[in-house]
Amino acid sequence: MEYIPPKRLLELIRQYSITFANWYSVMLDIYFHIEKIKCKLRNGQVLYLKPNEVVLLAGLRITELNEDGVKFQFKGREIYLKGWKLSYPGDSFSDYWRINVKGKRVLDIGAGIGDSPIYFSIAGAKEVVAVEIDKRKVELMRDNLKVNGINNVTIVDKGVGVEDSNNIISWPKLVSLYGPFDVAKIDCDGCERIIAPYIKEISELLIEWDNDYQDVISSLNKNGYKVNVEHTLKNLGFIYAKKK
Repeated sequence: MEYIPPKRLLELIRQYSITFANWYSVMLDIYFHIEKIKCKLRNGQVLYLKPNEVVLLAGLRITELNEDGVKFQFKGREIYLKGWKLSYPGDSFSDYWRINVKGKRVLDIGAGIGDSPIYFSIAGAKEVVAVEIDKRKVELMRDNLKVNGINNVTIVDKGVGVEDSNNIISWPKLVSLYGPFDVAKIDCDGCERIIAPYIKEISELLIEWDNDYQDVISSLNKNGYKVNVEHTLKNLGFIYAKKK
């Protein structure tokens, strides 16, 4: 298992203890690469999950879980997410407190099945523009927004790049058609390196990075951002950037 910074380890213990009554053994089984992990949820359910499935759920106050969907409590309301295995709902509802979205227009690149835009909406966002290229996830997002009564999210079913194509919307066009934005969360499996040189209009950014992030930092610094880097694992983490 990779080295985990102490601060992040404490966060993970808190998240796993929220979801799993046997959080200690669950975390040990992940460490030892156990293929099927016995999980005792706080709601009393006992089931066996793959390690990657456990990671997706950690941090959620689950009231019901099955193969198709998960129900959980957040800020006094019950949330239902269909297709939870295709996204990272635990991360969305545990990690995105790092940006304040209350009363703001939010750009969410890599919106998955709707877990992150639902979080931002409940956290007080004025409006969310949710960008997702995976068509299967987009359909699940539409369903999840509807069933949870979220009506301030606009979906853009494309990826983001520097030139327009059938499946890609360019950064200038995205900002022109759907902006302006106050804050942005970007988690797009590498597209942050492509679009970082063009990000100038948004005052606050939260970018998830993996492996190499130096080019992203360099671009943001050139565009007038003060940047802070947080490691959640050796080669994973967050970039928090704010206009100077």
